[in-house]
Amino acid sequence: MKCDGIYYIAKFKERPNRFLAKVEISFSQQSKMVVEAHVPDPGRLKDLFLLNAKVILRKSSNQSRKTQYSLVGVKTGKVWVNIDSLLTNRLFEEEYLNITRFQRYKIIRPEFTYRNSRFDFLMVNRDTHQKALIEVKSVTLVKNGIALFPDAPTIRGTKHVMDLIKATKEYQSFLVFLIKRNDVSAFRPNEEIDPTFSQTLITSMKSGLQVCAVKCLYDPIVKKELKILNEIPMTQ
Repeated sequence: MKCDGIYYIAKFKERPNRFLAKVEISFSQQSKMVVEAHVPDPGRLKDLFLLNAKVILRKSSNQSRKTQYSLVGVKTGKVWVNIDSLLTNRLFEEEYLNITRFQRYKIIRPEFTYRNSRFDFLMVNRDTHQKALIEVKSVTLVKNGIALFPDAPTIRGTKHVMDLIKATKEYQSFLVFLIKRNDVSAFRPNEEIDPTFSQTLITSMKSGLQVCAVKCLYDPIVKKELKILNEIPMTQ
């Protein structure tokens, strides 16, 4: 998936609140400026937002916006991590065929409502004609090569899992974790941060919920793309 727009490299300075960061941007060797940037990921991101970490800013074309830039990527070590949660569903929609288990599926519609719950996608298996509900989660936290979700307690995430289980009476149910970095070998629920979500997820897999964790490659400099690579195993 191409990441369109005008981008700048900057340095992270501080995060006054969940949706705002202060960064230093250099327009030339002599011209540096600290500006405010919108943070599109409300997660904690404490492992990424370190002082002077390199970040990627996308310039907005909306002149009426309060902030001129959005902070959409952070570099950790040698790896760029995409933190633009607004791209998560678009990435799945454009590249789900790169995930082996979805190669026989097609999207019927996005944002499908089942009873009182709204899921990201309604799909159908082209061979069996079985319909499937898909909920997609963005993952950025990695420790020792293991991707972890969530990075903050998520009541909403737990509700999504429980609602997907209820839906298994009529649909296949999938929970897809898109890990928007490529330095991972496995995924597991983050029991330390949210034991309720983690136990609900593990229990739900025994009741028919299918969990899929996928790593991605983010290259904001050369190719300017965010790409699904392959599925990785889940560990406990």
